Amino acid sequence: MKFVVAVKQVPDTVLIKVDENGSLIRVGVPSILDPYSEYAVERAVALKEEGDSVIAVSMGPEQAGSALFRCLEIGADEAYLLSDPAFAGADVHATSRTLKAFVEKYVSDAALILCGKQAADGDTAQVPAELAEMLDRDQFCYAVDIERDAGSFIIRQDYGDEIRTCRAPEGSVVSVQEGDVNRPLPSIQRFIDVSSVEIKKLGRLDLGLGTFSVGLKGSRTKIVSSRAVRTERSGRVTDGTDPRAAASFIKGVL
Repeated sequence: MKFVVAVKQVPDTVLIKVDENGSLIRVGVPSILDPYSEYAVERAVALKEEGDSVIAVSMGPEQAGSALFRCLEIGADEAYLLSDPAFAGADVHATSRTLKAFVEKYVSDAALILCGKQAADGDTAQVPAELAEMLDRDQFCYAVDIERDAGSFIIRQDYGDEIRTCRAPEGSVVSVQEGDVNRPLPSIQRFIDVSSVEIKKLGRLDLGLGTFSVGLKGSRTKIVSSRAVRTERSGRVTDGTDPRAAASFIKGVL
């Protein structure tokens, strides 16, 4: 079986800047593998059996290669970087279309396609659903556990006020909500073993995509404005020995 994991590199900073199009400026910004993407890779690696492979794919600039290297450290067997100047500024639609082209051309026989439930920079949580729609595959969200079961998968989904267990057919798209906070870290030996693994780079032409179907030109979302909001808070202290006076103070503050 092949397990495809779509991952994303996100800025490792709260000082996020945007360009004139409202797109995040990623070049030169310290970045990490998105935490939910890391959970998805771990789930895929846990599903592996003899002869299986985990394939990590990410769309981004050259520096996104470091996020893919992290995927290899965790246990992925192959890594693909979808990188092309034409991909810059992609919204959910253009991103999903690019990932769809990759899956259909390179891993159309994927047993599962996993994603993080959302990314720390955009927080839209829409790519898994749109990718599933474009590929015409079933989608299962908020997965906290995945198990193999006779040619299908048993998925436990956490909706906050409800836990649902369901059976997913092969080929489904699954968005992963969380991982094990006590999970073991990759070993030094694994780091050494994957240091020579090639991260394959693919561009627009490799995927058979047109100029106006990717990146900013292929995006349907037009950002009017974007800015970072900082909330400054200060504490206020009052004497609580008199409950009535304290309650009156709190009422006045609210």
